[in-house]
Amino acid sequence: MKKIVAVSTLALLLAGCNPGDQEAEKDTKSEEQANQNADEKVAQDNEKSDAEVAKEKEAAEAKKEAEAKAEAEKKVEEQATADQQAAEDKAAADKKAAEEKTAEDKTDESATEEKTDETTEEKKDDGKTDSAQDPEPAKPSKPESETPDVDKSDTKADLSLGQLVVVNKKYSLPIDYKPSDLVVPDVSFSYSGVLEQSYMRAPAAKQMEKMFAAAKADGVTLNAVSGFRSGARQTVLYNNYVARDGKEAADQYSARPGHSEHQTGLVFDISAPSVGNGLTAALGDTKEGKWIADNAAKYGFIVRYDRGFQSRTGYTYEPWHIRYVGVGPATQIKNNGQTLEEYMKVGH
Repeated sequence: MKKIVAVSTLALLLAGCNPGDQEAEKDTKSEEQANQNADEKVAQDNEKSDAEVAKEKEAAEAKKEAEAKAEAEKKVEEQATADQQAAEDKAAADKKAAEEKTAEDKTDESATEEKTDETTEEKKDDGKTDSAQDPEPAKPSKPESETPDVDKSDTKADLSLGQLVVVNKKYSLPIDYKPSDLVVPDVSFSYSGVLEQSYMRAPAAKQMEKMFAAAKADGVTLNAVSGFRSGARQTVLYNNYVARDGKEAADQYSARPGHSEHQTGLVFDISAPSVGNGLTAALGDTKEGKWIADNAAKYGFIVRYDRGFQSRTGYTYEPWHIRYVGVGPATQIKNNGQTLEEYMKVGH
C-alpha cells in the first residue's frame, strides 16, 4: 500500500504538481466563483431596483396626470355651473324688467284714457304735454242745423283706391287693418315721445312735412296731434265717448270701430299753441286754422269735415282733421266746394 502512495506522489512530483498547491488552487477557484455569484446577485438586485424605481416613477407621473385632468374637469364643471347661474340670473332680470315695463305701459294707458279734454292738460315749459294719446274732442255745444243723412249699412271700403279710399259711416275697414308703410313725419308734435298716433303713411307724411315747413316760413306754428289709430284703439275711444256723452252725441264726432279715417294712415289731427293744441272748432277762426284751410290743398290735404258739411259727411265741423288725397284731387275738391264722397261719387 505504501508503495502505491509513493508511486502516486512520485508521479505528481514528476508532473510538477504539489498536492498542497492543487488544493489551494481549488480553494481559490471556489472563492472566485463565490465572488462572481455575489457580483451577479448584486447586479440582479441593482437591475431589479432600477425597474422598481422606473415603475414607481411611471406610477407617480400617471397619478399626477390623473390629478391634473380631474382638476381641469372640475374647473370646467364649475365654469359651466357659473355660466348656467349667470344665464338664469339674466333671464330672471329680463323677465322682471319686462314685467315692470308692462306694468308701466298699463299705468300710462290707464292714465291717458282718463283724460277728457286736451285743453285741460297741464303743459310743460315747451308747451307740450307728457302724453297726448288720442286727445278727445270737446262735446259739441249743440248739433249743427243740418240733419245728417247717414247710411249706416256696413260696406267694405275699397282699399284698391289707395290714397282715395273712402272710409265713413257706410264704408268700413277690417278691424285689424294696418298700413305697411307707416312712418313718423318729421314735424313738430303737441307732445313728447313717439306713440301709435305719431305715425302716418309715408307718401302723406312727406307732404305734411312740406306743409309744416311752409307754415313755419309764413310765421304760422302748427303741431301734429293724432295720426294713425288702430281699430282696437278706436273701439276704446268710441265706447268712452258714448259713456261720456251718449251715443247720439258721440256719433256726431266719433267713428264706430272700423269706420275711422285715422285707421287708413292718411289722416292727421293738427292744432296750434294758440288754442292749447286742442281739438276744437275754435281753431278754424285762428290765424293757424285759416292758414290750413287756405293752403292744405297745395300739399294734397283737404279739411275732411268742413264747416257746414255735416249733412254731406255725417260729422260736425272739424278744422283740425286733415285728410291726404293727393294734390290734384285736393285742389279740385277745394275749388268745387266738395266732400270726398261727392268727388268719389259714393254715399256716406
